[in-house]
Amino acid sequence: MHRLKQTVIAAWVFLLFFLLSPSLFADGQGWINHSITFTLNPKINLKLTKETRCHDVTYANPYLKNIQGGFVYKHSQSFYVAALFKKAHSEKASLILNENRFTLETGWKTDLAKGLEFSLRFRTEIRRYDSELADDHLRFRFRIRLKSRFNIGSLRLKPFIATETFGKDKFYTIQGNRLYIGTTFPLTDHVEIVVNYIRYDIKNKETIHILNSGINLKF
Repeated sequence: MHRLKQTVIAAWVFLLFFLLSPSLFADGQGWINHSITFTLNPKINLKLTKETRCHDVTYANPYLKNIQGGFVYKHSQSFYVAALFKKAHSEKASLILNENRFTLETGWKTDLAKGLEFSLRFRTEIRRYDSELADDHLRFRFRIRLKSRFNIGSLRLKPFIATETFGKDKFYTIQGNRLYIGTTFPLTDHVEIVVNYIRYDIKNKETIHILNSGINLKF
């Protein structure tokens, strides 16, 4: 298992240098995701998030903003369920969309080795729009992730690699996939910074390359 962890870290470093080449983001996007989580009791958390998506990797020219809030119930250290509500505002070439999204989420994780975590996450999203410019629909999201942790001197790192598949209306109607690779930098027990690359492949559309960053607060 120790060799497995070393292999995952080496693959993460290799992919990070390959994927973050300057040419990759020539026409890329910049996304910002912040979150704050309040522990209400040992089983229940209140989680709030805010996201901004920009046409440019420099985080200029935003086209989408959303806020989300909900409750997370931790059944155990390895399993949770969550109920979330999101308000989203997006500006496209010829229209403006306002969305109300209801999300049911469940997740499970386990340790494959010391410092190497494997996790699964499944989301069902009910997406409803304020106008008839877009069709209301269900969306299903399934993510698989490997996350490690190690120190470089006093710097703490939690690198991760993940893939997430998107389906619409039916489980077998695949609409897209995201590949995530990046790391979390824990600064304190309550503050961490996340920086990662996202490759977003959407059916019948060009691939989007994204630089994502954000701050997570936990209390």
